[in-house]
Amino acid sequence: MEMPAVIRRRTRLSPEARRQQLMLCAIEVFSKRGLGRAGHAEIAALAQVSVATVFNYFSSREQLVDHVLIQIEDFFSDMVRKNFIDITGQENNSSHSSKSAHQAIHDYLADFVDAAINNPQFTYIWLEWSSSIREDTWPRYLALLDSNIAIISNKIAPAIASGEINTYLTTTEFARSLSNQGYMILQLVNQPKPMSREDIIAFLEKYVTSALAKA
Repeated sequence: MEMPAVIRRRTRLSPEARRQQLMLCAIEVFSKRGLGRAGHAEIAALAQVSVATVFNYFSSREQLVDHVLIQIEDFFSDMVRKNFIDITGQENNSSHSSKSAHQAIHDYLADFVDAAINNPQFTYIWLEWSSSIREDTWPRYLALLDSNIAIISNKIAPAIASGEINTYLTTTEFARSLSNQGYMILQLVNQPKPMSREDIIAFLEKYVTSALAKA
């Protein structure tokens, strides 16, 4: 999803276009203010509309948070599915996928690095959501994590069974470890003098594959 520049003037938009505009602004605001502080007034200011207009599309703060999290869920679910499920919608395994598990891991890490560089708003919201044990949002994050781990595991399990991946971790442990690389990626991308994209991906591959070296 392409993030907006500052909305410079009010324009007349269709209801669907206005909703899309407000959601883009909401993601921008939530990425800066956080899940617990962002609200309708700040979104209205960025979109240059009245606060009442934002409430017309998102009638409560709970509904606003819900719709923002739907965007984050879709963004990161799509990233996992793109790399670990084939184009027919069937989960990848050795019988009907030409992409190796190692290639899938590389591509997933590269996509997450690109997200941190090109769509930082999404990754900032993910970071807060995944590390803040808030009663209203934590169970929802765990559901997303469990779903992604299950998808990755379905790709990794045949590779472990065939010997393509040789690791002392269980399938679920390795999938969980891979799912958690986002924290390190955000640290590397947001250093005062960040590494290049290529160097970050190369480092991550070394780090992740170190768990694949079972004696």
